[in-house]
Amino acid sequence: MNEIVVTAYNPFYVALSFFCAFMGAYTALACVYKLLAYQKAHINHRLDQLTGKRTQLAAVPTPKMYFATLLVAGIAFGGLGVWSMHFIGTLALRMPIAIDYSIGITLLSLLAAVAAATWGLGIVAENPHSKTRLVLAGAILGLGVSAMHYLGMYSMNFDGFFLWNLGMVALSCLIAFVAATTALWMAFAASSNYARLFAAALMGVAVCAMHYTGMAAADVVCTTSTPLLPLNSARAISVPQLPVLLVMLIVVITFIVALNRMYTRQFKT
Repeated sequence: MNEIVVTAYNPFYVALSFFCAFMGAYTALACVYKLLAYQKAHINHRLDQLTGKRTQLAAVPTPKMYFATLLVAGIAFGGLGVWSMHFIGTLALRMPIAIDYSIGITLLSLLAAVAAATWGLGIVAENPHSKTRLVLAGAILGLGVSAMHYLGMYSMNFDGFFLWNLGMVALSCLIAFVAATTALWMAFAASSNYARLFAAALMGVAVCAMHYTGMAAADVVCTTSTPLLPLNSARAISVPQLPVLLVMLIVVITFIVALNRMYTRQFKT
């Protein structure tokens, strides 16, 4: 009763959580590069209009294409890179307590991650060489990652409570901001594929570092003598159901990305 629970991590799930964060970041950055190409195409189209040259309509992206690609970027980073990474990282946590997750708060954490990612990436896509926009986008991404993480932890139902180290909580948020800003700067400071891969890896490290620092900020205190007794609630997601939900989300995100690529295939970037 009221004892701090000893926890451990499954290395495979930890590695898998980083892979999700990396893939989400790389997909999101690829979409942002496409947005930059869209903007360049619009500028060239306007110049052609001023000089009297003809431009093929198929070569000029529509606003609908722009915002669809931005939304895909937000879903890829917020949904796959942040949200899926968080819950895979949570699955990596091993402790002798029955846990389930509140459906409402879990979905709210997903919306928060996608909204922050879409907003932040949209800001940096307008002018990635603006230091002000880079810092602002990094702050929004860092805030979104942090908000999603702590909402995700708040959604956890178990017979006990978290004992927080506020210094570690602040450090986790600072890590998210600094690493996200640095990754965005690196992504657009160089145009090589290696630089983009490294930037995506750094963003993946940022998400994972924030997550596991945030997890380290909380000691789990058990308040029952039967911690392994499963929780039952119609409004909750059980731990066995969580992998199914994650797989479904990843499949949906992959389908959305594929649709976006099909929709924009006639536009060469």
